[in-house]
Amino acid sequence: MEPIPPPGEKMQYRAIGLIEGQYIPSPGHFTRGVLRTSDGLELNAVLLGRVMSLVRKHLQPDRNYLWVVYPRTRDKSEDLHVQLMGVWAPEEMGQTLPEGSRPAVVPDWFSIRGEVVFQSQEKGFIIVKIRQSGKKTSASPSSQRSKDPVPPTRIAPKPQAFKLRLIGSLPGKEVGNFWDLQVRRRGSLLYVEAGTPIGPVLKAPPRPRLKHSTHRPKVKKGSLPSSSGQQSISDQLYPPRDPAKVPKPVKKKRP
Repeated sequence: MEPIPPPGEKMQYRAIGLIEGQYIPSPGHFTRGVLRTSDGLELNAVLLGRVMSLVRKHLQPDRNYLWVVYPRTRDKSEDLHVQLMGVWAPEEMGQTLPEGSRPAVVPDWFSIRGEVVFQSQEKGFIIVKIRQSGKKTSASPSSQRSKDPVPPTRIAPKPQAFKLRLIGSLPGKEVGNFWDLQVRRRGSLLYVEAGTPIGPVLKAPPRPRLKHSTHRPKVKKGSLPSSSGQQSISDQLYPPRDPAKVPKPVKKKRP
């Protein structure tokens, strides 16, 4: 009954927020377009698959709605672009909220939870790393037809991660710590308004590297290292001749 629920775990990574505006798809491509915000800004937007049918069937294209978005910032610029993953419109969905149960919804508010990997006190910005959990996929039809009571699941090989650039600063040297940040959008930038430190992010110990020896023993050409009861390759292929059986050279007489 609220657009953004509270985090379920103490160190749950996430980057999610609310923006009020109108989604305008690009010509010939319904899932890509711009989100024209209530303050007149146009943000590049991508419509995720889970909300496509909702937009087509229930929303009016010329109205502003409160969108639930995933924020993203580009590496070489500070511009904000968003992924639209939901919309807060209970009335359009046919849901009637009881009196007094409507949550206090604040547009342009974001919840950013992740690891601070860089901060510049002079320039006044920080970079937060957010890890995405691996998604489980359903088993293949062949495994579902097996006699196993619970079909196995496949897990994504490696969780993905992305970074957000936020305007503001944190007290002290907070690189490597997990933070719960309250962020506000102003134009195309995200500003840190408040934050709570959660704790240091534990790093996995590096795996020891096996040292490969590059030194090779010198082996005589055409032979192997000697061992007890073993002949060299040259002795096996070309056994020594008996001097008594070697024919003597014959001298030719000059004419």
